[in-house]
Amino acid sequence: AGKRKQSKVGDRIVSVGGQPVDGLTHSEVVAMLKNSYGNISLQVVADTNISAIASQVESLTSSSSLTASTDTHTESEESEWGPRPRSITLEKGCEGLGFSIVGGFGSPHGDLPIYVKTVFSKGAAAVDGRLKRGDQILSVNGESLQAVTHEQAVTILKKQRGTVTLDVLS
Repeated sequence: AGKRKQSKVGDRIVSVGGQPVDGLTHSEVVAMLKNSYGNISLQVVADTNISAIASQVESLTSSSSLTASTDTHTESEESEWGPRPRSITLEKGCEGLGFSIVGGFGSPHGDLPIYVKTVFSKGAAAVDGRLKRGDQILSVNGESLQAVTHEQAVTILKKQRGTVTLDVLS
């Protein structure tokens, strides 16, 4: 009987139920996990390096969005150095902006950028349809979210009214 170990943030999933995940998109791996029942066998590679975790998050979000969005991005949004920031303008109504965030300066996992954690089924982001889980939010109505804490980012987002322009990196 093998020892059970607790998975940690930053561990890299290598296989789910014996099926390798190499080459699969983020959403395909999520679907595999959601469709698994009972005891799930995960093969993981531990990573205790915080900077590596941050870069894994960035590479995961950019690779999953690039593989899944060939028809939604125009050529001008991609450059030889990777994705370029783009602006998304949302109308904040009674349902709010409709997304949650993760990350921030001084977070338990180190100094991380602000990322979209979840796009809710209701709200401005769902109506617009362009904002995706894993997008990095660079600024809100021109106010930078670089090197802000999670709480500061939440405050900046909550105080917005009417038209809200987000600069994001997919």
